[in-house]
Amino acid sequence: RVMENESMDRIETALNNPNFTIGRYPVGDSSFTQIREAGKVYVDKTAILYQMVSDSKYYFLSRPRRFGKSLMLSTLKAYFEGRKELFEGLAMGRLEKEWRRHPVIHLSMGGKDFDSVSALRNHLNTVLDINEKALNLQIPGDSPEERFLKMIIAASESYNEKTVVLIDEYDKPMLDTRHKGGNLHEDVRSALRGFYGCIKETADYIRFTMITGITKFSHVNIFSGLNNLRDISLLPAYNAICGISESEMAEYFSEDIAVFAQRNDMTTETAKKEIKLQYDGYRFSKQGENIYNPFSTLNAFANMEFGSYWFQSGTSQHLVKELQLNSYDFSNLEGVEADEHQLMGTPGVDSNPIGLLYQSGYLTIKDYDYGFYTLGFPNKEVSSGFYRDLLQTILPRDNDNFNALAIYREANLGRPEKMMQLLQLGLSKFNCMQTQKPEYEYQFKTMLHAIVMASGLDVESEVLTPAGRIDMVFRTRRFLYIFEFKLDSTPEAALKQIDDKDYPFKYYGDPRPIFKIGANFSTELRKLTGWIIEQAE
Repeated sequence: RVMENESMDRIETALNNPNFTIGRYPVGDSSFTQIREAGKVYVDKTAILYQMVSDSKYYFLSRPRRFGKSLMLSTLKAYFEGRKELFEGLAMGRLEKEWRRHPVIHLSMGGKDFDSVSALRNHLNTVLDINEKALNLQIPGDSPEERFLKMIIAASESYNEKTVVLIDEYDKPMLDTRHKGGNLHEDVRSALRGFYGCIKETADYIRFTMITGITKFSHVNIFSGLNNLRDISLLPAYNAICGISESEMAEYFSEDIAVFAQRNDMTTETAKKEIKLQYDGYRFSKQGENIYNPFSTLNAFANMEFGSYWFQSGTSQHLVKELQLNSYDFSNLEGVEADEHQLMGTPGVDSNPIGLLYQSGYLTIKDYDYGFYTLGFPNKEVSSGFYRDLLQTILPRDNDNFNALAIYREANLGRPEKMMQLLQLGLSKFNCMQTQKPEYEYQFKTMLHAIVMASGLDVESEVLTPAGRIDMVFRTRRFLYIFEFKLDSTPEAALKQIDDKDYPFKYYGDPRPIFKIGANFSTELRKLTGWIIEQAE
């Protein structure tokens, strides 16, 4: 009760403070030192990190971009440098009894576009220069791998403690060159294999190594000889090592949710629900609670409004390229299954893209059963953003007069006629449909699903009812839309099926008005040729 009263007091104070959000959130800041010194909100992950550094020596972690990997490495750097004062009030400050200063080599492969082996070598020399200066060392050497090997040894001997090696975004050079011509990708991979191989050769001088990235290229022997590299990407104990869990949302952001609700004219419970639907839902293990996207969540609180922050921060270009090269049915990704090899395997141009979709953060784990992971979109931000990206890869460039988001507006306003006109316009953009008639229904539904998902609507396809399957259902806060589509038939026939099978009965008791829409798609004209709209009684 005392804790509840204290929480209510904090919330009341926050609600009465017009400057509550100013300087509170570490948006775009991945420096643990700067966050702690500035007094910004920091979700304490140091108990997990303490367990990790106590258990083993070599680690690998795969997580999507903008998910807190860099902040985690920055926290480890401060810990191994013995910055005890930064950990006051955190779990690490209570757990660690002996603070020792280790030399830390911190390498980041991000922030650079790699289009040649020379660009890679120049970047490696640059980050080695930075570490050499920070460690007050002078390391001779003609190649990056020679300098790296000597630096690990010299740092250990100079500080009289074993060296810590932290590598962030290790896979960026390989992702940048995956679809370049010639032997560039293999040459880059070979150069990195030689560079990262220094870790194995200097094992006696290393206290701890942590390597992070998006994809798991370790299957192609990038970390040659590091057969004791512990991959914690799918382990339940490390499910919440990055991101924000539900319990952490309650502990750290109760005031923020209350202020968000106030400024968006919502109840606190509605704000909680909407924030959860928009940014929660990630899971990285067989068991464990769902995780909020930290980048999007912190941006939403900083701006006190919803937005597609993760997508606005940059599209995963390597994923877009894979989608262009793979012929895959993206109309129904909810419930797709994969085993661990598919989930964490090395992505390939001609392979099933499900593993890459998971590793990139577009799909997440929903369930696990007898060796198979069931996947799906984590939240609304990702599902709508994914299909917007997908549309950009397959729509022709002259599509300036079509915006999928306008469909969302018309559906929310209860204007189904205008909504259907926009759907018709969107479908007309796909001038690349196959000429074989049997393929039309599949392609039509795939394109329709992509357009609707890109609009941000809550949509479900092939909805089971006692009498059959509804082709598609849209949901907004105020309305429900039930669709039946026919090929080379009539809208009347489609609407008759809705009535004959009483599809609206499934939603009996729902207070929202229901629109029944029967539509026809002509394979000859390659467009929606008509529809009938009625409101269910």
